[in-house]
Amino acid sequence: MSVVKRDTIEKLINETKDINVTIFLPTHKTGEEGKQDSIRLKNLIQKAKSELIEKGWQENKAEELFKKVQSKTEENQFWLHQDKGLALYINEDYFDFFKIPVSPEENYYIAENFLITPLLELQNHHGIYHVLMLSQNETKMFKVAPDVTTKVEFESVPTSMEEHLKYHVHERSIQQHTGTSGKNAMFHGQGGDANEDDKELELFIKHIENKVTKYLKKENGPLILAGPEKMVAYYKKANKYSNVLDESIRGNVDNKSAQEIADESWEIARNYFQQDIQSDIERFNDLQGSALISTEIEEIVKSAYYGKVDTLFVPMGHRQFGVFHPDENRVDMSESLNGEAVDLINYAAISAIRTGSTLYGLPQAEVPKNSGLAAIYRYKS
Repeated sequence: MSVVKRDTIEKLINETKDINVTIFLPTHKTGEEGKQDSIRLKNLIQKAKSELIEKGWQENKAEELFKKVQSKTEENQFWLHQDKGLALYINEDYFDFFKIPVSPEENYYIAENFLITPLLELQNHHGIYHVLMLSQNETKMFKVAPDVTTKVEFESVPTSMEEHLKYHVHERSIQQHTGTSGKNAMFHGQGGDANEDDKELELFIKHIENKVTKYLKKENGPLILAGPEKMVAYYKKANKYSNVLDESIRGNVDNKSAQEIADESWEIARNYFQQDIQSDIERFNDLQGSALISTEIEEIVKSAYYGKVDTLFVPMGHRQFGVFHPDENRVDMSESLNGEAVDLINYAAISAIRTGSTLYGLPQAEVPKNSGLAAIYRYKS
């Protein structure tokens, strides 16, 4: 599973017990490193068990906690279909895991809450979009989801110029012999008169466009065009679908694989799916000097707990330990997880989710002011 929606994260938060274990592991699809992933996970589990025993757990209780994890990860198929990372969530009553498209830091976390901040980036990884690969040899369309790219099959429409010309020549022949054309039929086809060839190409594209638009009106979402410049131009001229992106993949696409086209198109789709993020970053910047924004972790932790945060920008990989005392409205910072200390970034994110805030998981450099945490408030304190 590559996409983690907000309701999935909310479920994780609601499943917490007094002690919760979160494990993150970078994984590999193939190669020698991939063979080592299961061993590295076993080592992390062993470290987590040892820490639980140090916290006072009986050894048999710690062993029991990880039985479901070990049973699942010992299945032959489990390690055959990995992505870049693996996230596991375990407590006495709950176990779930996610195969994720980002490579996390190898680590485990034992606390009163699951560690959900690494999943926030996956909320805005991307939604579903389509790529139409225009070609005279074979025009095809792919549906690109975060975890899989699938070909969309078209029926009752020629997907190559060869098929189109056979069909159209037959159609014109019928018109000529039945007298329905109204004038003498004349056809050059490929290699003939250039203007006539362009007209046929344009007609071929129109037939494709009709089928694609009919399909996409049910699916919704953006469409990215790929192919030679002339075919892209003809498609845009014929287009009746409202969400075709301006930027396209130009050039011959005949030899591109589904994975190649998914990777190239994501560079275009990224901007589309991150419009809301950029809009909120601009909103933060426009509020410079106002009491409605903050990059102070202690202040944000307290404000998130009391429901004052409208939008929270969470840096991936950044951690700040400490303890929040709600009764005293005080935050004590710490250099480690010793004692009662928790990950305050994670604590603020969970509080923000519980109070209906918008959250974005971003690379550190993309967080406003390159800060350890940033927030836009609903109202002044």
